[in-house]
Amino acid sequence: MNGQTREIKRHTPGRISASPRPAFTLVEMLLVIAIMGILVAILSPSLIKTKLLAAGAACGSNLRTLGIAAATYQTVYRQYVPICWKNLEPTYAHPWKSWRAGLLPFAPGVGAFNCAAVTAGNEAAFLRTENDITGMDWLGTSCAGSYGVMYQESRASFKTVNFNDVMARGHPSWSQAYPAVAGMAWADPANSVYIADASLTSGPITYPTQSYKGYGTSAIVPPSDPGYLDVIRARRFSDRHNGTNCLFVDGHVSAFDTPKLDAMVTGQSDCIWDMN
Repeated sequence: MNGQTREIKRHTPGRISASPRPAFTLVEMLLVIAIMGILVAILSPSLIKTKLLAAGAACGSNLRTLGIAAATYQTVYRQYVPICWKNLEPTYAHPWKSWRAGLLPFAPGVGAFNCAAVTAGNEAAFLRTENDITGMDWLGTSCAGSYGVMYQESRASFKTVNFNDVMARGHPSWSQAYPAVAGMAWADPANSVYIADASLTSGPITYPTQSYKGYGTSAIVPPSDPGYLDVIRARRFSDRHNGTNCLFVDGHVSAFDTPKLDAMVTGQSDCIWDMN
């Protein structure tokens, strides 16, 4: 252009000079580790408590499901609910099914019979298959499971046919089912425990509850029951999620402080596992 050469300036991006970032000093690193340790110490109890609360809520939901199964059972079997604690041998006059086997056809699956706080690795409590409920193996059925049926005789005025075809006072060991109508087997079904969190235990009472796998039953025998000391391997109320969930005969579920349940005495007004 007019013989003149236009000078084109080329702009080269400038390089920003930055000094290298210094590494953490030993003091700073130890400070971070200390802060993290403090946070873990503060948060861990809350996280554990939250986890137990969640497990307790899920367990309560399972028991409500079993309550619905029991209500359905009642519509089929004239207001009765299954109470027998084991699958009786075929040689008996009445080889009745256990309470679990009775409810299983009306439940959504085996999982409903497992407390949410029990893991598959806990062989003493976890039920995996239908055969764990319906089978005849004592250790695999009566002795397993994280729930138990209340172990007590019915009211003195209630009689039923036992496994030997004899009319007698109802008892979970010998009878298939109890009527859920008030004043028959239970004086007050709405305030009577039917199924609850329970573990096979041995030795002195401890909290949290210690469980084991071995000889026992699926029936709960409270420590204050007169016949408790006659049972070598008892199924007691369990506090595996900081309390015991209880399904009542009328279908509602409530959580209780386990030591208070263990301390209840037959004949007292606050005893929720007393028949009278």
